Amino acid sequence: MYEIIDKLVLFICCLTLYLFEVNSSFYIVSLIIAVALSSLFIYYDDGRIRLAGSVFYAMLCLLFPLYIIFLPLVLYDILHTKYQYGMLFLPVLYITYYKQYSAMTMTFTAVILLVAYLLKFKADKLSLLKEEYNDLRDSSTAMSFLLEEKNQSLLKNQDYEINLATLNERNRISKEIHDNIGHLLSRALLQVGALLTIAKEDILCEGLSDLKTSLSDGMDQIRSSIHNMYDESIDLFSQIDQLVKDFTFCPIHYEYDINNSPSIQLKHAMIAITKEALSNIIHHSHATKVSVFLREHPAMYQLVIQDNGVPEEYKKRTLTKAFEEQEYGDGMGLHNISDRVKSFGGNINISVENGFKLFITFPKK
Repeated sequence: MYEIIDKLVLFICCLTLYLFEVNSSFYIVSLIIAVALSSLFIYYDDGRIRLAGSVFYAMLCLLFPLYIIFLPLVLYDILHTKYQYGMLFLPVLYITYYKQYSAMTMTFTAVILLVAYLLKFKADKLSLLKEEYNDLRDSSTAMSFLLEEKNQSLLKNQDYEINLATLNERNRISKEIHDNIGHLLSRALLQVGALLTIAKEDILCEGLSDLKTSLSDGMDQIRSSIHNMYDESIDLFSQIDQLVKDFTFCPIHYEYDINNSPSIQLKHAMIAITKEALSNIIHHSHATKVSVFLREHPAMYQLVIQDNGVPEEYKKRTLTKAFEEQEYGDGMGLHNISDRVKSFGGNINISVENGFKLFITFPKK
């Protein structure tokens, strides 16, 4: 945009000088050629094309001296570039054809050429500043998005830490109730039972029986509350994450994408399956990389455990046959894994191509 405005200014200056100097309609061709070349230079942003066009117009100036009036307009595009040194022969034109021009024409042409150089210098500086501004703006925008992403990640981690702390506190409280209040109630029940044994009066026995019943109901309710608190305190992500951290056989990748927590029974099953699968990898695999994926879908939960170990041919045939017949025997823990999956109405698929892969799905209920 800056170059177009500069060229318009140079064109007006050159045209003004042209109208004062030229008195023949034949020289309108110089104006057309200069404008055409200047437009061509804008369309083709190639320094070699600009240099070739400038040399061509300079050669025309040797044949038609008055063409030199529009030379600043043509040279504008190569000024302040590495190709500008190709025009060092221009002073020869002024020296050779100085008799063809008046002193005013020579002076004004030289001044316009100097103005062209200054305008090009200014345009390049503005373009550079604009480019730096755009880079800074893009960097600032990218940094803003990155900070926002980091902020969201921190908030998510904070929520997770708060949830984990809450679950741990529930677990601690349930243990405290079990160890203290539970034992006190158990002792009270034993004492009441002992009193019932030695009591003689019917009224006293009846009161002790009611007391024992109340203590038993309270004990059952406390036991139920303890179990509920303990079940809610089990965090599936943390449990699997701990298994992953304890797995030092080879590098392992873990992804967890579950928003709605499964039932406590399914949590225990997933933890047990993952533990069994990782144990199998240690004892029966030559893997150098393991991946564990836990994902949630609208109608099911998905557990995928895979490694890049290449089992021997006879093991491949054995596993393939076991999968086809759905009879895993007692080897490698696959029988227990299969039973756990089937108990929840899930599906299990095994692949031995490009490593061992365990693909399990559990339907949501």
